[in-house]
Amino acid sequence: MTATIEQTDVWFPGFGESEFSNLIAGCGEQDAAARKVAFDRYRLCPVPTLRDEEWRRTDPDRIPFAGMKRLEGLDRAADPDRNDLDQAFDLVISISDRGYAITDRTGILAEGKAQVCPLSQMPADALGTYLHGEAVLEANRKYTQLNGAFWNVGFFIRIPANQVLAHGILIRYEHTTPGSILLPRLVVVAEAGSVAKVVEWYQSPDDVKLLCVGARELYVREAARLTVQAVQEWGVASTHVGEDWARVEKDGQIDWVTLTLGSGFSKMMVGCDVAEANANAYLSGLFFANEHQHIDQRTLQKHSAPHTYSNLLYKGAVKDSGHSVYQGVIAAAPGAIGVDAYQMNNNLILNTGARADSLPGLMIDADDLKCSHGATMGNIDPHQLFYLQSRGFSEVEARRMLVLAFFEEIIAKLNDSFLEDRIRADVNRKIG
Repeated sequence: MTATIEQTDVWFPGFGESEFSNLIAGCGEQDAAARKVAFDRYRLCPVPTLRDEEWRRTDPDRIPFAGMKRLEGLDRAADPDRNDLDQAFDLVISISDRGYAITDRTGILAEGKAQVCPLSQMPADALGTYLHGEAVLEANRKYTQLNGAFWNVGFFIRIPANQVLAHGILIRYEHTTPGSILLPRLVVVAEAGSVAKVVEWYQSPDDVKLLCVGARELYVREAARLTVQAVQEWGVASTHVGEDWARVEKDGQIDWVTLTLGSGFSKMMVGCDVAEANANAYLSGLFFANEHQHIDQRTLQKHSAPHTYSNLLYKGAVKDSGHSVYQGVIAAAPGAIGVDAYQMNNNLILNTGARADSLPGLMIDADDLKCSHGATMGNIDPHQLFYLQSRGFSEVEARRMLVLAFFEEIIAKLNDSFLEDRIRADVNRKIG
């Protein structure tokens, strides 16, 4: 006899069968078909619980759905918002509660140096390959498939073969509607031999309750190089869930930097497959949980092919009653010989009452490889503190300098003075 599963066990409030039927009724045929693939998976995926190993330290019931509503109308064009950061990029996509705007600042669209369009207008030749494609290493994840079925703003970006973008693409999210749910989706393809940078920046006021469930699929084709930077500065009343996936092909390289400073509660997944020989992945993260913030991050460095390389460094700090969780896995598939993989998570615990959990791990099914991982926990080095005080700095100034120095290795990877100064200001504010 087959057990019956109640709807409340498989669907989040407001994201059930009737809501999905209403949604696809207004979608184009291609868009509706792609969403249905994700919805069929979404309805079968179990809802995360505290019994799941990944969620043991992060209560999934803290992710708010009740009383929240999916943002509508984000698929309409709107007048662009302006920001000082825009001038550093070739193209800017700005998204607000009014809709989206695409600003081609240097003419890369007109000159064919990039292809950018709403996800609902994704070219047919790319749809079957890149949407719900090979980059998604774990298809049985509830939030990945929720986003795939119900996303309300999405973009497809393709960099043609051998094209080099001088300044890259910026995507800005700024939302101010209380009680709203944002479901952004991004698909980026860097074709063979291309070089590009994509930066995403999330912002909202501190007093606006917002839920963001985002997803990315990143594809780095042969000998391409893609830099991806995500700056999360949601207000403290917001909740952020991220489900991000990447696939790197032969001789390709991804440089992926994730900076988590905002929201009151964050749960993120970053998975990268270095899938062909001589594929390279550099994954970096910065996070700072202060006051009552909770930040949970899981990473997966998968090596599907021999002679591949990955290097991960995540640095975090916790303060006040802040709590961070890092779970990392290096996975080497059978036959993946000659793999070189490294994973490190460094944590600063700045006061009693703050908490940092770190769980690095290995899943190795091959011989003749080099995989290592580690984690550190500690407070500010008292000898370094004494040295700075002996040179005339106050204890407060010395502590601030040491925390900023701890993060500088990650901040410098941004290679943009505006963003670097912004992150340093965020860290300074959190130090207090």
